[in-house]
Amino acid sequence: MTPDTQPTARLRTAPREDAPSLMLAAVCAAAVLNGINTIVVTYDGCGDEGQMHSIVLQGPADEDGTAPELAMPEMPCTSWSVPFRGDAFEVDTTFAQAIDDLGLEMLAQKHDGWENGDGAFGELTIDIAARKAVLEHSVRITETECFTHEWGG
Repeated sequence: MTPDTQPTARLRTAPREDAPSLMLAAVCAAAVLNGINTIVVTYDGCGDEGQMHSIVLQGPADEDGTAPELAMPEMPCTSWSVPFRGDAFEVDTTFAQAIDDLGLEMLAQKHDGWENGDGAFGELTIDIAARKAVLEHSVRITETECFTHEWGG
């Protein structure tokens, strides 16, 4: 982040377990202002690294049921941030960063360590009108089978 996009902490705090709901409400409020109906975030991680890969914003569906993809608005957003340890705190940030932080916090609370070892991947879909997020998470597993054979007396 550049200094001008660095989140600015505010005075309000909340327990960490409340952060996903607070972050979701903030993202949805900002999305409504920009005509965004759905946000789809994909992520992938392994080998001790993980990141959000894409954020797709969709507007209202047309008569065919096709929802147009929208550009990421360059706008400020008041959301919540969670330090490595400790309570959540309110911050002034960007809309894109608020979405990224929401995805990372939901993963941290439900699938901590998702980026370790073989890692995991998935998709977070946010329905703005319903104010609801669904996380579809897939874990990669290396399977080991052990066989023991013995011969002789």
